[in-house]
Amino acid sequence: MRNWLMCRRSTALAAAGVAVVTLAAACSAAGSGGSAAGSTTSGGGTVHFAAAGAYSGIQAAVGAPILEGTKAAAAVINANGGILGKKLVIDAADTKGDPADAVTALHQDIALNHPSALIGPASLEIHGAQPVFDQAKIPDGWNGGSAEFDHNKDPLLWRCNPSDSQEGVAIAAYAIKKGYKRAAMLFTNVAASQAFEPIISNAYNKLGGKVVDTQNLTPGLSDYRTEVSKILASKPDVIFSQMEPSTSATVMKNFQQLGGLHIPIVGTDLMAGSDVIKAIGPAFDASHIAMVQGSSELTGSAAAFATAYKKANGHAPIAGGGYSYDCTILFALAATYAKSTSPAAIEGAVMKVSNPPGIKVGDYATGVKDIKAGKKINYDGVSGPLDYNAFHNVIGPWDVVVASGDKAGDVKTVLTLQPAEIQAALNGTLK
Repeated sequence: MRNWLMCRRSTALAAAGVAVVTLAAACSAAGSGGSAAGSTTSGGGTVHFAAAGAYSGIQAAVGAPILEGTKAAAAVINANGGILGKKLVIDAADTKGDPADAVTALHQDIALNHPSALIGPASLEIHGAQPVFDQAKIPDGWNGGSAEFDHNKDPLLWRCNPSDSQEGVAIAAYAIKKGYKRAAMLFTNVAASQAFEPIISNAYNKLGGKVVDTQNLTPGLSDYRTEVSKILASKPDVIFSQMEPSTSATVMKNFQQLGGLHIPIVGTDLMAGSDVIKAIGPAFDASHIAMVQGSSELTGSAAAFATAYKKANGHAPIAGGGYSYDCTILFALAATYAKSTSPAAIEGAVMKVSNPPGIKVGDYATGVKDIKAGKKINYDGVSGPLDYNAFHNVIGPWDVVVASGDKAGDVKTVLTLQPAEIQAALNGTLK
């Protein structure tokens, strides 16, 4: 597994100016020969999954968890026999955070590597990527939160993380349960953050809260005291937020300078990642910020994931890495169930391994063992249950977490919001 992590080859596609990097399962895989999509043969060769995300440019922080999560999952899969005996190879297709670049990167990877599945991209590039994987008939484990896909009808699109609409409602519900009736909104002005604002605001107002101020931040500036001063002047009970690591660190310093640390902050799942916690400082973070993220029901799965992730990437999990990890594991289990690595076989078997009824499993090795024994499994991921509805969206409980104070990347759960509570919040009847 160490060799797999260290060896990478890159193919420069100079004509289009887009790089597609192949992360091989082992150095020896380069000479083993690839397997074309559609293979049903087990015991040797390779199978490719494409990880599409922004790995360069100003949106690189959004793409990082997609690649890192798939790398961690591939390491686990290959350490446990691969997929039907084939070594999983991850192709890093750099979308640069742009729909047009996503089209180019995916077309090139499909032509070069014939991937059996796609992981990613984020909401920024999905409208460019979707026509490509639809035309190629490749299933996509999407890592975006856009609420416009809440009623998705594309059979090839599987969203591995909950919709922003669910998370936004969970954030509002937690604030109401805590008795916070006046809220300020503090988000960076990137698309992923902006999508949360109306969702949280609408849910919060419906539950009897009032948004008293909204401040949008340009990421990466050296000072935000003007915006922080306006937030403090509105006298909120709570602040709803999503910020990138460098922005969040500067903002928290400004709150400290202006005497505003008495106001609690409730952040999204992206603020629960080790990158944000490290930037702010674990003890500082734990004292002032609670984050809402998908709940992991299986005892021990989160710890095993954290170990695998750190071994693959050299650091603790960053926010969103669990989603791409789960997408990769899920598609690998689907291929195992279908006894084929063809895109069509994987797409047709996803619900066979993701949804109840079945034995709940949270790791790849156990899932493969149970499938081979003829048992029906229900994979519950490290990011939460992957139980899909008719629109290929996952639903489930939400954890409210805080930094543990030990080191960056450690969080502890202080409250779990059950699906019934989220539905009550949607109905405006939460108590």
